[in-house]
Amino acid sequence: MSDLCKLCEKNVLENVGSHIFTESIIRTALNQDGYTKREDKELIYEISIDKIGLDFFGRGVLPEKIEAITGKELSDEEIEQNKNPLINRNLVCRKCEKKFGPIEAEFTSTIYSNIVRKNRYELQKDECNYISFENQKWLALQFVIINVWRASSSNYNDWKLNPDQEEYLRSFILLTADDNIESIIKKTVENREKIKQFNFVLNYFIQKSENLSENGVLIDTWENPYFILLNRLSLIFDFTSLNVAKLPLLVNEIIDKNFNCIIPNIESDELRIGLNSDEQRTELYYRVSLKAAKDILRNIEDVFINTHKFTFGFPPPFNSMVYFKKSVGNYTKEEGKITIPGLLEVVIKVIEDCAKSYS
Repeated sequence: MSDLCKLCEKNVLENVGSHIFTESIIRTALNQDGYTKREDKELIYEISIDKIGLDFFGRGVLPEKIEAITGKELSDEEIEQNKNPLINRNLVCRKCEKKFGPIEAEFTSTIYSNIVRKNRYELQKDECNYISFENQKWLALQFVIINVWRASSSNYNDWKLNPDQEEYLRSFILLTADDNIESIIKKTVENREKIKQFNFVLNYFIQKSENLSENGVLIDTWENPYFILLNRLSLIFDFTSLNVAKLPLLVNEIIDKNFNCIIPNIESDELRIGLNSDEQRTELYYRVSLKAAKDILRNIEDVFINTHKFTFGFPPPFNSMVYFKKSVGNYTKEEGKITIPGLLEVVIKVIEDCAKSYS
């Protein structure tokens, strides 16, 4: 691993804790319920083939709260290994980290906070529902670019743009960087031809409940276009034109009515952010959870097939696959939840039963 900053590619890394995604946008999705400010109250959960459960807890979370979630008292080793997956200390130098601040602060105060503060009934209008911000397209473009580039450069959740795409964004960030937002926007407008391949749309999901932590952070594996979900804000982007006929599966038939209305106009500086109902937000997060569960079960099936090949020298026959799937189904019904160790125990048990039946 290079010890040079991934943005300027000149300065040595200085163990700067750089947030992969804008912290002020994702904070309420990650904090313990009831906490909306930076108080080290993060509770970050992971649902993947590697882990299901609590992945990180902030220093301000009480030990009894952690024990209630994990069902046990954490060891000194587990506490030592507690690292925030949304902070990357091998990304940028201190000087480059400061390049993101003006963009994130301005986007949060001028755009995102203005949406959040509005009464949800003010946001629900007609079928083509969006909120408009005059002359803010270039600010939103910068916001999307820095979040996408940091995620790709961090290889967040094994997600990465191709090298040419990542370099396209990196070079534009450097070209337009400055210490104040007015200069950044001025440079962005002056150099807009150099970023014309990159297109994006933003959607905001209204939330009725006070349980803000039921949202999350996600990068979908879907490509062309790409999809990132940051709490109540979604980013859809690509390096070609965006089209309502080609949406990521997670948001298909959720944001369709808004989509054509909010694609940025080349000739205009207006920013339109699509507005979606709480019911649409709920449906989106249901799909996210369902996809995660399916990915885990698909991966554990691959584990079983590969273990079977390694153990017996041949892939599992039809009857063994049927038995395995039935065993997984019985496990999920009996337990009422999925854990990686539990699924691996199912794999081991089925392999053992296969050995008996083949002998």
